[in-house]
Amino acid sequence: MTKLIQCGLSVSPPQYERIKRLAHRHGRRQSECIRMMIDFSLPLFELGQKVDFARLITMLEFNTLALDTLVQKAAPEDADRLLDLAIEHAKKYHAA
Repeated sequence: MTKLIQCGLSVSPPQYERIKRLAHRHGRRQSECIRMMIDFSLPLFELGQKVDFARLITMLEFNTLALDTLVQKAAPEDADRLLDLAIEHAKKYHAA
């Protein structure tokens, strides 16, 4: 396990409530959820990227729809199987 360093972190009451709900929903400690969010966002900030979640979600949806359209046209017999596999992988690897 990685050695952890204690540090103080102040958040607003609404942020605290959101973190608390997130941790409860995923059965994790609040500190673990915060570390996961830092691991996701920090590399983007280090590269000078602005984290625009609306844009990120829009791009994910666009790519999903574009790939779905291409698969439906190129190999319609595989489309449903690929969706089932994607759902299975999401549950297995991302606890979705």
